[in-house]
Order: sequence, then C-alpha cells, then structure tokens
Amino acid sequence: MSGGLISEVAAGLVVPRPEGWEQLDAPADSVVLAHPPVPEGHFRPNLVLRRSESDSVSLPRLSTAALAGTLVLPGTHIISNELWHQQLDPQGALVEGRRQRFVRVAEGQVVCVDRWLFSDCGGSLEATASYALEQHTGMRPLFEDMVFQMRRAAPVAAGAPASPAGAQPRLDPAASRLLQTAAEDLAPLRAEQRHRVSGQVIGPESLSLLLSMANRDALGRFDAAGARESAAQLQALGLLDGRRLTPSGREFVEPLRGLQAQFTVSAVGPDGSTGMDAWLGAGSALVAAGPSASEMQSTVIPFGSCELLCVDAAALPVFLAKWLPLVPAWTAGQYPLRLSGDLFEHRLNGGSDVEAPAGLGEAEARMWAQPWVGWNVEHVHSGRKLGWVTAGDAGPFLATADPRNGGVALEPEPASAVWDTLVDFILAAAQGAFDPR
Repeated sequence: MSGGLISEVAAGLVVPRPEGWEQLDAPADSVVLAHPPVPEGHFRPNLVLRRSESDSVSLPRLSTAALAGTLVLPGTHIISNELWHQQLDPQGALVEGRRQRFVRVAEGQVVCVDRWLFSDCGGSLEATASYALEQHTGMRPLFEDMVFQMRRAAPVAAGAPASPAGAQPRLDPAASRLLQTAAEDLAPLRAEQRHRVSGQVIGPESLSLLLSMANRDALGRFDAAGARESAAQLQALGLLDGRRLTPSGREFVEPLRGLQAQFTVSAVGPDGSTGMDAWLGAGSALVAAGPSASEMQSTVIPFGSCELLCVDAAALPVFLAKWLPLVPAWTAGQYPLRLSGDLFEHRLNGGSDVEAPAGLGEAEARMWAQPWVGWNVEHVHSGRKLGWVTAGDAGPFLATADPRNGGVALEPEPASAVWDTLVDFILAAAQGAFDPR
C-alpha cells in the first residue's frame, strides 16, 4: 500500500486501488476500477486498463489511431496529446508513453477523460480514466497517481523490440528533433477542431436589451418603443413574445438572476481582437462570444455582433476550450522567453515578420515563427486574471510579468496544464473563492 492505494494483481498488472473502490467484472486482458457508488444522476469515476500482447505497434501509430477514433465521437473535444514517461516493469527503466486528454458532453454531463498509451516489446497498454468535470480537482491527481504507480506483474523478457507493424503515421519533424523522439503530426487534428458557431447570432443592442431583463420578465412600453429593432431580433430568436420573455428567454437570463461568477475573455493577434463574456449561475452559463480567437476575421459573426448561447455550467470550460481553441500541440523548451513590454506588444500585433531577438534557441525560434494569439481570462468582480500566448504548432505559453525587466515572460506550458488551470479557476470562482471576505 502506498499513499492510500492498495496494490493488487489483475490481468498481469500490479494495479493500485484506493480503499473503498471496487474492481468490476471485465475481460481477461482488462481491469476496471470504479469509485464507490454515487447518488443517481452523478457520474461514477472509473479507471479502465487494457493490455495487448499482439504484434508491436509504434507509439506514434497507437497514439494517432486513438486520436482519430476519439475525434469522431459526438460532443468530443481533444485538448492535449503529450509525452509521458514512467516505469512499467518492476525493475525496468522509464518507458515513453502518451497522455491524451479530451472532454465529452453527453446525456447532460461533461465527462473528462485522461488516456495513457504505452507500446514496447512487452506489448501495448492503455489506461483510461473518466470523471465528471465537477470532480476534476480531486479525481485528476488521484488517477495520475494510480497510473504512475501501475506496473507489470512480471518483467518483460530482455531482447530487441520487434519492428513496428503496419504503416506509420506522418511525423512532425521539428517537434521530433526538439523532443528527441518520434512525434506524430498533430496539425491535422488542430485543423479538424476549429470552432463552429452553434449559438444564436445577435447584435450588440439586442444583447444589451436582453441583459437589461435580468430582473424583470417583460419590457416596459417605453423600453419596447425605444428599442423596436432590438426587441424584434429577440422576438425572431424566440427569446421574447411581444414584450415578455419566452421560456427560452427566461432560461437565457437565469444565470444573471442567480449570478455566481462573471468572466471576460480577451484575445488579440495580428488579425485583430475578439472576446467573450460569460455569466455563471443557477447551474448554467450565458455566453456572448465574438469570432473565435483563431478566426478573428470570420464573417459568420458580423462585426460588433456575437454568438449567444446558454449552456450547462460544467460546459463553460468546454466552450472556452473550443473557442480559443485549446488543442493538442508539441510544446518544447525549458526556459521562459523574456521580452520587453514594447517588443511583446509589437510581436503580438505585428506577426512573425517582427525581427526576433538575437540568440534564440531552436525551440524559441520555432515558437517565434508561429502565428501568435495573446489571450487572458478575467474574473470580473475580483479582477483576478490569467494570460497565455498560443503559438500555433508550438502550443500555449503562460504569460506573466517579468520582474527582471518589467516586460513579459513566456513559459512553455502543455495544453493539459492550461486546461487544468482554467477549470480550477472557473470552479473556484463559482464556489465564491475570489469573493471579498
């Protein structure tokens, strides 16, 4: 037993199980561990392990196939695909693997999934952890610990691994060189996950009129007369019936009436700027978003208008991840890129044509050459703010004030870490953690 985990042998694996968790029936090559039973309507966290001793499959091929299979699942958004190293044999060396993170919206629940993949001369191994977004803070680190402590029950026989079978996927040459491993090409996956407008498109005056109804169910006669076009648009969208809110309209203003937290997201790049506002309360979130941060010149949403939708509260981080978008990329580099404030603003607004600082390493030069979008998320009532730069193939970089020169430090950060920070930030704000005491 280690760290509150009980080690048991199943399916040829030494599997760590938290006290009180159940091992459910599963095929001989699998192990299913489930959280103690939960109340009806709540998601029961679980970990599924699967072993295969078939022909050797390269890790990039295994990873690419898993991502392709996930991409076609309805309501799914893939956030990250990154290197993962751990010991698998009892006395063995570290083995390279992949950790993939995605979220699914299905049957009224938002489910987070962390999947680990390994492939070596001992065969392939997949570990899949599932938990509700509301369980993120406690379940994510627990599952990481469980997988990291997992071992094969017996060591793999020594010998050279067989040549990987089957056609191999396309690799990312720059990432492979920087990471010193065969890194699968993630660009097609990012292209497939562009944000698609799914809400109502609404003008700024109509949005203001809707927000003004936070504490009333109907417009006054003078309000309606002074905002005929805006009222007509709300009527056309099914939010007003005459001067009164429809059931759909009341659903849209419900977060305003039970407001727990309000967020503003701002994004800027060479193509311009965009943003979104979100009001969280009463179990749902009202979202008003401009064009996606990756497609600021989109004509789907006219200038000044926004995409308006009401989603379950747990789906707010998912919408944000799609809108940015937060997608898999190979993030390389160990040290922050330090820029003066003027150079940072110049590069952010001027694009990669801006001359790079002298002496950049290969990872920093790769990042400099990518398209940049700077963005931040702010909790409106407390003023707490988090900021990043997303740099195309190079992925996200945490942006913080640099005390050395008064400028900006850009530190490479995997998309999974950005997701963790955003989810924890939104959950904490919704629970009142940032409210004045």
